[in-house]
Amino acid sequence: MPALIGGVLAGFISAVPFLNCLCCLWIIAGGILSAYLLSTQKISSFKSGDGLLVGALSGVIGGIVNGLLEIPLSPIYFRITQRFIASLSRFSPQLPPNWQELFQMRPQSWHPYFFILNLLISCLIFGFFGAIGGLIGYSLFVPSKPAGAKNETTPSENQGDHQSSL
Repeated sequence: MPALIGGVLAGFISAVPFLNCLCCLWIIAGGILSAYLLSTQKISSFKSGDGLLVGALSGVIGGIVNGLLEIPLSPIYFRITQRFIASLSRFSPQLPPNWQELFQMRPQSWHPYFFILNLLISCLIFGFFGAIGGLIGYSLFVPSKPAGAKNETTPSENQGDHQSSL
């Protein structure tokens, strides 16, 4: 459940125009949120692997949500790109001769192959950044041990270090 909450929130925010400029930051924040939510649950121990896993799952879920939200938002992205090119043309007199053709382009129809490819790439990239966020969240929210607590792990003993009594 923490991965779902962090992933949906990060995927939604990273799909919103103008907020998506900080796309990887939102995915990392979703991984941190997921690690926080996992650390607040009643689990016996919260390990770095747990933070990594919940962050990566958060990123994959965020990639799916982002990919699905890009379908209805693609005309908005196209208009923003057209405005950017128009403003760029005012400041750059050395544009290629056929740059006006960019204004005549229409967004191409939705194609399932490109959607699946975009979804796979987004899930890989978002999963990576979500895992980073999960590790950051682990380092921020790991419960600290009391001052008098001893380390419960024992170092492995090498049999060659002991001398046998003769």
